[in-house]
Amino acid sequence: DGPGGQPLPLFESGAILIYLADKTGQLLPKDPARRYEALQWLMFQMGGIGPMFGQVGFFHKFAGKEYEDKRPRDRYINEAKRLLAVLDQHLADRQWMVGEQYSIADIAIFPWVRNLVGYYGAGELVEFDRFVNVKRVLAAFVDRPAVARGLNIPQRG
Repeated sequence: DGPGGQPLPLFESGAILIYLADKTGQLLPKDPARRYEALQWLMFQMGGIGPMFGQVGFFHKFAGKEYEDKRPRDRYINEAKRLLAVLDQHLADRQWMVGEQYSIADIAIFPWVRNLVGYYGAGELVEFDRFVNVKRVLAAFVDRPAVARGLNIPQRG
């Protein structure tokens, strides 16, 4: 049910997360400055983390290993490391992306981090162990009960 009870077709994960946060009054800070901070990090995921980590995944897990020219692969690896370094520095004195409050920014970012090191198996490639703050927050993210439930959809035996 969208505004006024009317259907509201939406696409793009960021737009859907903002809509759901606004609709429920959860997962986005009420304070305007903190809200925009969360939206900033959501955009960081959409414009950087998603595309770059996805390219690392392509070149590492799927078709890229056979390419003789390693420059495209290395470009995405280096950019993934840069993005992880930005996250790591930002998280040095924070529990979550927007301080102590879990938000849609975390919901957007940490599945990509998890898939980069898990599904794509690129942890060693991007030197993931160097990013201790990202590792700490990823562990906290995966430990959240709702995340654990979500990772079990469809239910595994």
